[in-house]
Amino acid sequence: MSTSASSETLPPGCQGESTAWPWPQPLAGVQCARLHFAVDALSAADLSAWQVALPERLASAAAKRRAEYLAGRLCARQALGALTGTPTTPETDSERLPLWPAGCVGSITHSQGLAASVVAERSCLAGIGLDAEGELDPARALRLAPQILVESEREWLTSLPPAQQAAFVTQVFSLKESLFKALYPLVRQRFYFPHARLVTWQPAAGAVTLELGKTLSPQWPVGRRLSGQVARVDGYHLTLVTIPRQS
Repeated sequence: MSTSASSETLPPGCQGESTAWPWPQPLAGVQCARLHFAVDALSAADLSAWQVALPERLASAAAKRRAEYLAGRLCARQALGALTGTPTTPETDSERLPLWPAGCVGSITHSQGLAASVVAERSCLAGIGLDAEGELDPARALRLAPQILVESEREWLTSLPPAQQAAFVTQVFSLKESLFKALYPLVRQRFYFPHARLVTWQPAAGAVTLELGKTLSPQWPVGRRLSGQVARVDGYHLTLVTIPRQS
């Protein structure tokens, strides 16, 4: 883990850094950070001053993949600095998941020029998942809905006004991504869109509930429910799923 670099300035290709909490309900022992990035500038930038380095597997990757990785790690570093007082760049494990410092859990996301990270004290949360998505085009949302939504969600979709349908599909997609990021490090068993469903959705209040449709472990059976939050920031949907410590 790298541990010392200035966060007072941003590397070339980055702007709009923020540690403001975007969701309606603040959480104790949790910090977040986000920034906008330009793919070409960031993928070519020398980030040694921030002690952020590309893993060897990305050395010859496309500029987009390099920039996404670097922007995500910059956000994680900033969030960890806010949480622990020590800006730390998480490395990567054998499954390409971030290796968080002892006593911390976290999540990283990137989408269309936005990167973000959220980190928490392990004494407060057992797991946390974050995802960011630009809103799907309405026609594409309806085309992808059968792959993303289970039957009860598809019925919900058809009951909504057309103006809300793309946001609904985008948020369900994003929430299931966040759920996977929160749970997979605990269960180490892959699951997919049909294996969870949205059971409450209150976008005005930013509150949601998800339910597992597949048993992942004795502690995580079918029907187990988890809470989440949704927010819209800078034109993106940001979703958050947390796992309480007692879980």
